[in-house]
Amino acid sequence: MRRFNERHVFSNLLAAGELGVDIIESAADRLAHFHRCTPRSPPRRAYGLADQVQTQVHAILAALDRESAETVAAEVRAWCGLEFARLAEHIDARCAQGFVRECHGDLHLENVVLAGRNVLMFDCIEFSEALRWIDVISDLAFLYMDLHAHDRPDLGTRLLNRWLRATGDFAGLRAIRLYIVYRALVRALVETLKARNAEGADGRTRASRYLQWALEAVRERQPCLLLCHGYSGSGKSAASAALAPLIGAIRPSSDIERKRPAPFAPLLERALSRDAYLPEAVDFQYATLLSLTHQVLEAGYCALVDASFLHHEHRSRFAALARSMQLPLVILDFRAAPSCLQRRVRERSMGAYQPSDANETVLARQLENADPLTREELSSTVVFATDVPIASFEEPAYWKPLLARLHRAGGLHDEREETQW
Repeated sequence: MRRFNERHVFSNLLAAGELGVDIIESAADRLAHFHRCTPRSPPRRAYGLADQVQTQVHAILAALDRESAETVAAEVRAWCGLEFARLAEHIDARCAQGFVRECHGDLHLENVVLAGRNVLMFDCIEFSEALRWIDVISDLAFLYMDLHAHDRPDLGTRLLNRWLRATGDFAGLRAIRLYIVYRALVRALVETLKARNAEGADGRTRASRYLQWALEAVRERQPCLLLCHGYSGSGKSAASAALAPLIGAIRPSSDIERKRPAPFAPLLERALSRDAYLPEAVDFQYATLLSLTHQVLEAGYCALVDASFLHHEHRSRFAALARSMQLPLVILDFRAAPSCLQRRVRERSMGAYQPSDANETVLARQLENADPLTREELSSTVVFATDVPIASFEEPAYWKPLLARLHRAGGLHDEREETQW
């Protein structure tokens, strides 16, 4: 058996400040591929059903009551009960739809390693089929939770967005917070047992951190709806990809979703036919994006929708969704000079494959036919000039006008990020 370098375990990389974006996105891609290919016929029908998951959560809570000197917050216990009542039908439907699969089951930072250029997940649950045959979103939630508990919500958001890009499983988001809390309680119990056996105060501190994160996760935060707006080549995709981890947003993308045949199906890596860009096909694509956005907002996340939104009809449907859910709406108007737009589109079409099919002909049509933002829309718009170095998009200072607006509206999901600007 070949041993790996302990320094390259994700928990150690994180502690050393070496767990970067590229590594996290590789982990998300690897996990998505695993979830796509792993067996999906549970040996027992009960695996992954709401009653089974609720029994598992109750067992963890009972063990914490016995073993931990720190009490699990009553708010967490009550919330779990309410969530199981609210989500039981959804969880069971996910099982019937084939999303309960043979997963890793124990996917925290100490069980993932960088081996050369590859990300490997090890020490999966072997002693219990019931803990291994779970919803794929529950498997993902473990690593997502652990990044948050270690004060790296930006990496957690990148992990989640990349996994969603690879799988399209936005429907799974509805129960992700429940699984996040469950996973935090599991790690709290593990650290409590470690502290009792050998590790003393450090283990108790780690257990307390997980219990505190469980409490933070159950507390509602108001989501918000952010719509990108701009021509092809305006930089909206690069800019929004950088913005999402700064504010904890989930980012559905029109370029990606129009090339996804179904959740977990591989994306089409070729240009679509002209029929895909006829008005009725574009309307259908925006309807799909609207449905995904609704799922994101219902799950309690800010939705950052990466599409051109050049026609008032499409923008108005999303504005109606925000009104119906009583959520703040902000339009992000990304602007660049026409010469810059043309240069970017031309260079992109001549380079390596990109999800966007837009070329100079498409850009010319957009410039000719776009509906200008209305006076009402302009009141909800923040303008960003994108004729800047691409690294600027990673800086909170670039987004300061938006961050200030979201802060006032209560739409920032991560207090750690609020202090950075």
